[in-house]
Amino acid sequence: MEPTSTGSIRAARWFLAALLAVSLYRAMTQPVTPGEAWNYDRFIAPDWTESLSRFDVNNHVLNTLLIRISTARFHLTELSLRLPSLLAGAFYLWVVFRMARRWFGGGLTFLAVIGLLTLNPMVVDALSEARGYGMALASWMWALELMLESAESFSLTKLNLSALCLGLSVAASLAFTAPAVALLIVFLVWSWSECRAHAVTLTLTFFLTMFVLLVIPLNHAEWKTLGVGATSLRQTINELTAWSLGTSQQVVGAVARVSLALLAVAAVAAAARYWRRPDRALVTLSGATLALTLLLLIAAHRWLHTPFPQQGAIYLIPLSMLTVTAGIFKRKNKAAQIAFLLLSALVTVRYVAVFPFGAYAAGRQFNGGRTLAKILRENAGTAAVRVGASLTAEPIINYYRTRYRQGNWQRIERQQLIGTYDYYVLTPDDAALIEQRHLHVLYRDAGLTLAR
Repeated sequence: MEPTSTGSIRAARWFLAALLAVSLYRAMTQPVTPGEAWNYDRFIAPDWTESLSRFDVNNHVLNTLLIRISTARFHLTELSLRLPSLLAGAFYLWVVFRMARRWFGGGLTFLAVIGLLTLNPMVVDALSEARGYGMALASWMWALELMLESAESFSLTKLNLSALCLGLSVAASLAFTAPAVALLIVFLVWSWSECRAHAVTLTLTFFLTMFVLLVIPLNHAEWKTLGVGATSLRQTINELTAWSLGTSQQVVGAVARVSLALLAVAAVAAAARYWRRPDRALVTLSGATLALTLLLLIAAHRWLHTPFPQQGAIYLIPLSMLTVTAGIFKRKNKAAQIAFLLLSALVTVRYVAVFPFGAYAAGRQFNGGRTLAKILRENAGTAAVRVGASLTAEPIINYYRTRYRQGNWQRIERQQLIGTYDYYVLTPDDAALIEQRHLHVLYRDAGLTLAR
């Protein structure tokens, strides 16, 4: 552990508290995103029998279960919908602080790690958006932290908890299957002399946790509902870079892909060099897990024809950052450390420049959904009305129908707009209907139009 700096630790605590406050504000004020609305309308609002009778990859099971509890205990609002994710976000910030302090002590390196692991816009969204990615990320990070603590001082209780956390991470998002399996394999091999007698127990704890939470939903899954994602690892990295840095320039994506490939090779070399050294456990476990995760993704795509993750690839952010930072700052190479701090400062400045104070990235197109719903409520009054909506806007309008208790709105069906309706909620793809049917526009923004 590096020497501590009281000033940097205080600064980190205030920063993380402020970030959590921002996440709370966003959870309370931001309109629902399409993914949140779809999950609520299909898997949370229906009764248990209907909810468990189907499955698709939008159903992040652990998150769905906790939202059912939250929205049943408190009446439906954006905050009650996002409360489980917000709590998971708080646990993620806690484990980042704990891990950074344990391995980097304090000072500039400590602050750099905190910033790189929390200010990425994808991570900021995951801290409160009602999806399973933040919950899965927090669970996975806690599993890593508990394993690292056990590497310093063996604790079977912590190891069992780490296996439980890995199972919860997969239950929160199936996209975390590869990094969860990879971390468990790497740790068991790395600590085989100490954990050999407990390997079966840890593996069973991991798989049973997943099984209990996923067996019923996945029993109703069809392959076409699971095979949704990126078609190549190249696409995954490009999208991850675009979401993280707010740019889709090809050169940036190319640099990210080459850097990740080189990092994976370097990680394997570092893991081999420092294998079984407790003081190098972070670089060994994170680096080997990164390489094995990429290998598992490629193998599964080739032989099982599974897609590559998209938004779920958020785990590559901490895996990469921890591997790089731990590798550089344990070698005591001043030039490399200074170069890293300068680069991390540039990346952090970019993160701050594109910090998502407002809408979630997944919902920017339909950011006016709540305003539109309020205008529709005001215009329709208590009259029974039929509302037709574009396919992509349908779950959002159905969510606000429930949110504002507008039982007088006939439930919006997921179908083409071939009938006649009292009100139309249209995306740009269906905007031609306004002229074709001589509709009067009541509200319009970049993504949605309300007309009658």
